Amino acid sequence: MTWKGFKDIQAKIEVDVTPSEEEILSKVNRSRRKNVNKAIRENLIAIEGKTNEEWNQWYEIYKKVCKEGGIEHDSLETYKIPASTLMLIKKDDKILGGGVFTETDDKLVWKAYASLIEFQELRVNDFLYWSGFVWAKKRGKKKVDLGGWQIKARGHLNGINNFKEQWGGEIIYYNIYSKSPLYILGRKAIRNSATTRWIWDRIKRRPKSKKN
Repeated sequence: MTWKGFKDIQAKIEVDVTPSEEEILSKVNRSRRKNVNKAIRENLIAIEGKTNEEWNQWYEIYKKVCKEGGIEHDSLETYKIPASTLMLIKKDDKILGGGVFTETDDKLVWKAYASLIEFQELRVNDFLYWSGFVWAKKRGKKKVDLGGWQIKARGHLNGINNFKEQWGGEIIYYNIYSKSPLYILGRKAIRNSATTRWIWDRIKRRPKSKKN
């Protein structure tokens, strides 16, 4: 057996979209269901973004959200590749947010999403997730991968975990490998040590955890 490298654990959340839309929605947290219905009443629509202008508009929103959250943003070229689809959420022809996903034979995989905070009351992110489920079903997919779920999350990552947990999915644990022992040890130290996590968050300029 070929040695894959040093091992660490990672997690994500996947939602089964093989049931009917009604059944999928029934498994979603009540507040999320209310938000999806509100977005529908507000006449939000989901479209596929195809033009350079649409990609650039979404990317500006993505960069703004990352900056406000103290998170490093990836380049536009990271997402704008042939395998990616850009889904935009609009109201009255204005782009309020959107996300990028890729597809496998049986799965839709979210890579990034962002929305303008000034339109938060329209529940853009909730509608984006729901629109992803609908898209996946129409394309004959079995699962929607909501992306990373942080093990031993702290600070703002707790909020991200909580949002993803409310969509009726399953937490999937899996192994990742690296030939670099320092990379794997660093991941484990950040996950298991509050002090190391605090230092790393300051290096990355991430928001400080708020005390209750």
